[in-house]
Amino acid sequence: MKILCIASVENRENIDKQILKQTVQPDRVIFYIDEAPAHGIDDRRKRIAENHKKLQAIVDAYKPDLVWQVEGDCVLPEDTLAWLLTHYNILKGDDFGYISGIQVGRHGLYHLGAWKNFTDTSFESIDYRLKGIQEVDATGFYCLLAQTDVWMSGVCKWNGEPYGPDVNWGLSINKKKYVDMSLQIGHRVKGGIIEVGHMSTCNVVFNKINDKWGYKQL
Repeated sequence: MKILCIASVENRENIDKQILKQTVQPDRVIFYIDEAPAHGIDDRRKRIAENHKKLQAIVDAYKPDLVWQVEGDCVLPEDTLAWLLTHYNILKGDDFGYISGIQVGRHGLYHLGAWKNFTDTSFESIDYRLKGIQEVDATGFYCLLAQTDVWMSGVCKWNGEPYGPDVNWGLSINKKKYVDMSLQIGHRVKGGIIEVGHMSTCNVVFNKINDKWGYKQL
């Protein structure tokens, strides 16, 4: 079984170190380097969607059995890929989409980048207090494992939604998606590392009222 680790990164130094320390190694690691990264949340979201097309070309050329997608600012436990593979072997089947760890975002609210209960006017972060394997509607790209055909089928786009193109990609996959609440991925920022277990971690619900999106911390 061939496992390809991919990412779109601005600098590969951190993520190279994270991959090299894994107890189970992917068969190949290929990163797309964005040498002119976008700035500002809207432009960055547009760039994520653009760069995903480049990652699709890489996956299509290599044709692995499984795709392990990560992000350049992740801090991965040493057994991350080992656990993702263990869960994959239990959960795999016709209705399986992907399995991911959990990570806190960096845009003001420290909620988990894993989402549930989408409607046209609301969605919410998964409860950070849950345990074990949980089903979700979508996650970020920070650490997920999927079969190649499922990964390629996702549509990564952004049209001004209050969430990113990675969430749109997850929502477009009409299969079951899971997170392991114990597989906690650190998020490296300029000031240090945001950890899931930090006291600022919270739950949040987004609601659309009078055509305007707002949020409430729970």
